[in-house]
This record gives sequence, C-alpha cells and structure tokens, in this order.
Amino acid sequence: METTRIEYEKEFDAENPIFIEGLAGIGHVGRNVVSYIADHTDAEHVGSVHSHHFPPFAMVEDDKTVETIKNTIYQVSRDDNRDLVILEGNAQASTPQGHHEVAEKIMDIVDDCDASELITVGGYGQGDVIEDPSVFSVTTSEKQKEEVESAGATFDHDVGQIVGVSGLLLARGKENGYEGTCFLGETPGFLLSDPKSTEEVLKVLEQYLDLDLDHSELDEKVEESQQVLEKIQNLKQSDSGREDGVPDSDLGYIG
Repeated sequence: METTRIEYEKEFDAENPIFIEGLAGIGHVGRNVVSYIADHTDAEHVGSVHSHHFPPFAMVEDDKTVETIKNTIYQVSRDDNRDLVILEGNAQASTPQGHHEVAEKIMDIVDDCDASELITVGGYGQGDVIEDPSVFSVTTSEKQKEEVESAGATFDHDVGQIVGVSGLLLARGKENGYEGTCFLGETPGFLLSDPKSTEEVLKVLEQYLDLDLDHSELDEKVEESQQVLEKIQNLKQSDSGREDGVPDSDLGYIG
C-alpha cells in the first residue's frame, strides 16, 4: 500500500517558478505565512499531498464539516516576475520515517513543476517572549546571502538544525542541484499561532519575492497576541517560585 501520495487535479503551467513550502510547526509560522500568500494572491489549486504518516485525526471546518489532513498545492502566475508554486498544510508527519518519506514526495512536486528555486518557511522557538522577532535564514550556497540579507533576513544566529520538512526539503534540494533558502521567524515557542512572527517573515518574503500584500487581516491578530505576551511577561516577572521563570522544556524546535 502506498503510504504517501500526490493527487493532481491539473497539470502545472507555471513558468520558471519558485517553490515555497510552509507547513504546520512551532508557532505555525510556516503554515500561516504560506497560507497568507496563497490567500492574498491569485493562487490556483493544483492538487494535494496525502499521507498515512500525518496525525490520525480529521479537521473540522468553520461550517462544521470535516476534511482529511493534507498538504495543498497551488500555483500563482505573475506577468512581470517568476511564477510561484506553493505548498501549505495543517500537518507534518508524526515519525522520522514519515518526515523523510513525505519530503521525498514533495521533492517530486518540485521536479514536476520544474522549479528554479526552493524556499522553506518555519518558526524558531526561543522559549521566551520575543518583542521584536528577527527572521533567521539558512541557504544552500554562499552566493544567495546578499540578496537574502537585503530582503531583511539575518544570518547572525545560532540555528544548528532545522527539524521537519523545512530542513529536509532544503537539504534534499541542495543534493539535487536546487538553490534554496529557509526563512525562520523567531517565536516564543509556547504560542499555538504567532501572528507577529508571521508578519515579520511575510515582510521579508514580500521583499524577496517582489510581492505587495495587504496586512490588514493580520494587524488585529498581532495586537491580540502582543497583549497575551505582555500578560505572560508580567506573570513571569512576578513569579518568585522559579529562578528565571522560563519553562524547563526545550522549545528550540524549528519547523
């Protein structure tokens, strides 16, 4: 039985596309960023990725219907720039074996659309409140750094590993001759969804990809999240039962 499969609804017609991946992970930064791009461009649904390695539950939609967990493929045609092929989704694999298998299938999509470049997006958990999140970057080659830095990302960080598809896809892409970049938004690690980090990564990607997106839908969510973080910070400062007020668990997961 095939445990991971791609279901195409139509053929790609994107020209010289940049492939962009963003799946659920810490702070849901990757998924939120890439979903926002898909929702605010003329993105066309192309297909989906299904896997038995995804978590065993169904998603309940706003209208109270259910959908299977999947990763969704879109393409965006642009007259004056390279087209985009987008992969966004609400889940990653649950096991190391599953991560590798799903990453290989996604590389098949990269090959199928004849991508010219790879971009992966994720979050980097710091385990503490981040007032002004930075966007960290990792690339497959030195020559990409100047363009990435000019877009607003930084290579001045201590990231040692990239967990999940965002890392595996970038590494496999390099092995297969693709140039690629991973953009990582700093996030506390204890927020289910981090709109502030999402917005900062979006700003960088807008510059890098020559996009112009309306951020109005994010503004209210950013304000709400900052209020939550302020309350958490106040609680930590008043917590005399711990030496530092920081949770013991390791929140440096990237994905």
